Amino acid sequence: MKISLPLFFLAIISFMNGCGDSNRDYGSELYTKHCSNCHGIEGQGLQDLYPPLKGADYLIENQGDLACQILYGMNGEIVVNGKAFNQAMPSIPHLSDVDLTNIINYISKNIEPSVKPVTLREVKNRIYDCK
Repeated sequence: MKISLPLFFLAIISFMNGCGDSNRDYGSELYTKHCSNCHGIEGQGLQDLYPPLKGADYLIENQGDLACQILYGMNGEIVVNGKAFNQAMPSIPHLSDVDLTNIINYISKNIEPSVKPVTLREVKNRIYDCK
């Protein structure tokens, strides 16, 4: 069995760069990049402008809509923990289903444990349903 020299070097480079098992937390990176400016690093929200995610009754009651809300954004007033918020949430249409899954699971694990973790298939189904 002959292996081409370029393929051999590509395999060596991939191995050296840690292609495979990684401790990288994509959910954290995506949340920090796309969500934390408004909702806060710890999900505390931004005063009267943007609602909290941590302990948010609205989030817990509407978690099935979370993938659609992140992808397509939201307009109009919502009430979170008895307080009205009416700042538009922009859409992030370039996020993939994998990105959305990572963000939701990051929120579930690190910000609001009442949000159930999701699978990629669940996110795909939810996105299909909200189109």
